[in-house]
Amino acid sequence: MEDEMALPKLSTPAYDDKKYSKGINTTYYNNAIKSYTTQAEKQRATQIGEAQKAQDSALKQAYITKVQNQNRLNEALATSGIRGGATETSNLRLQNTYGAAVGAANTDYTNSVNSINQSIDQNIADYTSDMKSRAEEYRQNLAQARWQADRENALNKYQNAREDYWNTKDYNWKKTTANREEKWNQYNANMEKWNNYYLDKYSGWGKDALKKEEAKINKKLAKAKTSAEKIRWQQALRGIGNRRGVLANQK
Repeated sequence: MEDEMALPKLSTPAYDDKKYSKGINTTYYNNAIKSYTTQAEKQRATQIGEAQKAQDSALKQAYITKVQNQNRLNEALATSGIRGGATETSNLRLQNTYGAAVGAANTDYTNSVNSINQSIDQNIADYTSDMKSRAEEYRQNLAQARWQADRENALNKYQNAREDYWNTKDYNWKKTTANREEKWNQYNANMEKWNNYYLDKYSGWGKDALKKEEAKINKKLAKAKTSAEKIRWQQALRGIGNRRGVLANQK
């Protein structure tokens, strides 16, 4: 009969976000933000420069129009034999028209600049948010992959320790070998069966589905009473970990 108290115990590491995130490099995403921001600022300067040119052109045209209207008025007065120049009312009308044109040019410039700034600022904010989100997703996936690798390593050590235990334990081999080998083969077969099953099951899953599945499996593992049940759910978690590793490597 197996001395279960003497058998090696399975101990897998708990997830530690700080530990498994250490050294993960997200410089690519930070550099992408800097590069995008630099280009956006160049675009801002160019567009504001174009708005300034449009304003200057409108102001110039308003002045030319004012002078032309003044000349036409003076010519009309001279043709009519009126001396002494235009009336105060006529001059005021010309000045108001010119003032309105100048005001419109300045308003158009201000509106254009505000629109440019709003658009550029929003684009920078959206791109920055997207890159930060991608960087965080990358960090989480890689940290999870590292954790799963440690868990798998712990499981391998556990399996090796069990094998060493059976190889070194001083039992009556003639009486117990057949029974022991049968159980060990059954254990390995069970491990392999569930390992293959879950590797195939999760092969096309995404990270969100894996996260929900992991929560369900952990609950089932916590309620497992037999070794066979525990092996099944442990292999399910291992399959989830392997799939996460594949997703992380696809980044």
